[in-house]
Amino acid sequence: MKYYWIIAICILFSSCRDKMGGMKDDTFKKTELLSQLADNYILPEYASLQSHVDELVTSWNAFENQPSETKLDSIRAQWKRAYIRFQYVKMFDFGPGMNQNLAMSLGTFPTDTLAIETNINTGNYNLTSISNYDAIGFPALDYLLFSKNAYTDITTTLNRKVYVRELILKMKAEIDKTCTEWNTYRSAFVDGTSNASTSPFSLVVNNYIHDYETLKWTKLGYPLGANSGNVKNPALLEARKSGIGKELLRANVLALQQIYLGKGSNGKDGKSMHDYLLALAKTTTATTIETNWGVFLTQIDALPTSLETALNTDTQKMIDLYNAIHFNTIALKTDMVSAFGILITYSDNDGD
Repeated sequence: MKYYWIIAICILFSSCRDKMGGMKDDTFKKTELLSQLADNYILPEYASLQSHVDELVTSWNAFENQPSETKLDSIRAQWKRAYIRFQYVKMFDFGPGMNQNLAMSLGTFPTDTLAIETNINTGNYNLTSISNYDAIGFPALDYLLFSKNAYTDITTTLNRKVYVRELILKMKAEIDKTCTEWNTYRSAFVDGTSNASTSPFSLVVNNYIHDYETLKWTKLGYPLGANSGNVKNPALLEARKSGIGKELLRANVLALQQIYLGKGSNGKDGKSMHDYLLALAKTTTATTIETNWGVFLTQIDALPTSLETALNTDTQKMIDLYNAIHFNTIALKTDMVSAFGILITYSDNDGD
């Protein structure tokens, strides 16, 4: 629990000190922040995800042409690489990403295994329907590729093979469209520096905070039973079949840290949310948030390899991580957002 109290003290000092902070620096150019984000992070990360999914398609085609356990393992490995890469872009759920509903269509979990089996058995489904969002994407492939007897089931059941193929091709089509649209959207994005609720800057901040809270609840809180009397529910863990939930969690935190600090995926760094807070004389808030990313990563690294093992046998470490992330919401959602002059516009029912 020591991390929880460290963060609590940091937040308390942050609230007091920042109230006495200096004058706003109106010379900070948000267009530089958005340009950095677009050119050095968003576009390279989408391109990386696109490349990984292209390789997933190639692996699948090789498997279909000549099935083998080894080729199925190649599909699984490429699926894992693509799923981890997805953690770095799923928070941009606006503009081109929203046009394709990418966050929901690729990342809704836990997957509905009954819906998947019904779709396969009947052969009658519409993968673009909202009702199927929890039967598609990376989580659905986690179930289909890593279930016991997956090789036999896929190679002997035509409908199952077709379903896997259609899931992969759907992902590719949506990611391809998103990448193409971002190349066009980029100009409007970097110019959208106002604080209006529909401006790119406001959308970035809102979706960033929303992704942070989604991570907190879906990857940790719900499985821990934080909203249900602390009754643990392993069925709510992400990527339960493959067991890569810890890697996905770590990648998500790294992505949020990278965005906050203005670290480019292409090796080029630039103006960031952290810099903006410093320019606004919110030094303690900026430093608190910066420090906490390292705290979270240390706590994640201390967890067992499998989040299910952590949930069942090392629960307190998982609870401590959840509490630390939960408490840091104040610095991000209250202090940072207030400093930026942004309104939270997404639906929020968790009570922070």
